Amino acid sequence: MREHSSVQKVMLITGGNRGLGLAAARKLAERGYRVILTARNVTAGEAAVAAIRQCAPGATVETMQLDLASFASIRQFVEAFHAQGLPLHGLINNAGLMVVEKQPKFTADGFELTFGINHLGHFLLTHLLLPDLLRSAPARLVVVSSQTHMAGIGNGPPVDFDYDNLRAEKYYQPEVFYKNSKLANLWFTYELQRRLAGSEVTANAVCPGYVPATIAEHIPNPVGRWIFKNIVTRFADTRTVEQGADSLVFVAADPSLEGIGGKFSTDGRLISSSPDSYDEAKAKRLWEYSCNACGIEHFGAPSGVV
Repeated sequence: MREHSSVQKVMLITGGNRGLGLAAARKLAERGYRVILTARNVTAGEAAVAAIRQCAPGATVETMQLDLASFASIRQFVEAFHAQGLPLHGLINNAGLMVVEKQPKFTADGFELTFGINHLGHFLLTHLLLPDLLRSAPARLVVVSSQTHMAGIGNGPPVDFDYDNLRAEKYYQPEVFYKNSKLANLWFTYELQRRLAGSEVTANAVCPGYVPATIAEHIPNPVGRWIFKNIVTRFADTRTVEQGADSLVFVAADPSLEGIGGKFSTDGRLISSSPDSYDEAKAKRLWEYSCNACGIEHFGAPSGVV
């Protein structure tokens, strides 16, 4: 069902060339949004655009190159976006990384890759695009997090958010670093919403659920990849790519969330995140750390908002 408006709304989604991002981009394009999807690989982005247009003839969709593991690439992307002179009614911070290797990898700026992409890259991107969202308000920021930051959910050890180990100085455990990044996503979302009080821009987080098909994309072993795509998908409490994408689209576009921010959602309903995720002092500490890490002196916001 297409949503009609005198001005076509612009939605930007990171990592929109495959998996959840691609499905969400298609669903938003089908609703009548002008969708800009980002991809590290230009060819992959163009293939995604072609796939969406095949499913939704007449869709307004395009791709732009963006590498969230590089602050320079993020800044170049924003310059290219600004050159188009477009409004921005929604930013979906969807791109994410789940490392399977047991040795850490690092971004171009020296940060552990999972935390660097899942949190810091999106933190900088949001900072640079926030003025666009404010000018286009009402507008929405959607941050893709995960319930795995909560105790007892997901494989491996629990969250261990240690500022002295964010670059794997002490140890590296892929599941822990992933969960840390998802907790960081929530601290960021809630703190940004507090700073946006009084504006018409809202920030919400969403968990798409356990989607084995997307996990399979990160598994280099062909047998393991096949098992996740064909066997694990049949387990209880799993979600298909389409179902996971519906969760993203709900937060990005559902009228029931107009003007509502600072929430966590899954399966089209609002839920609670972990008690730790609501700790305002910890959220502010992460905010300050992230500003320093990204070289930000002041996170752009309307008058009266810090």
